[in-house]
Amino acid sequence: MKGLIFTSFLHLVEKEYGLEMVDEVIAEAAPASGGIYTTVGNYDHSELITMIAALSKKINLSVSHLTRTFGVYLFAELIAAYPQWITDLNSCFALFVKVDGFIHGEVKKLYPDASPPTIKCTQFSESRMEMIYQSPRCMGDVAEGLILGCAAFYREKIIIRRETLGDGSGSSERFLLKLVAGSTLPESNVATSTP
Repeated sequence: MKGLIFTSFLHLVEKEYGLEMVDEVIAEAAPASGGIYTTVGNYDHSELITMIAALSKKINLSVSHLTRTFGVYLFAELIAAYPQWITDLNSCFALFVKVDGFIHGEVKKLYPDASPPTIKCTQFSESRMEMIYQSPRCMGDVAEGLILGCAAFYREKIIIRRETLGDGSGSSERFLLKLVAGSTLPESNVATSTP
């Protein structure tokens, strides 16, 4: 997994809980990298999961909740770093259908050794879409957070229904997305997730 994901997580922890908490999380998780990441480096995704679990214990929030929250934050970080990826896209659905082919293609140009998840979108109507996420890293909560972050970015209200597919490991997830009509909203409270 690219180091940009790790540095974004640590920036989020610092922003929300302070630099001391970053040090505590790294010390408790004891990642093989020593908690030192470069944005272009490659690291085992289990280090991120271990750090999220360490933070979860310290602040008494579920790993799933923290991971989704991180996904929301990560979306904003990625768009700030690569605004050219969303040129001429004016809604979250317009962006979602570009993820697998265009955006992940651009990622592979920048980082040939990257292995992004597979995202397959089927748009049923202007307001309904199915998204299938597949990755051996089983980061469906991050994917859900990215969906919520995208909706927030476009100030749209989206309802998500999520199902784990296949063997139940989390390597394959189905997201049924419903865009709420007339949902150009203020920046707060724009996305909803349902089990």
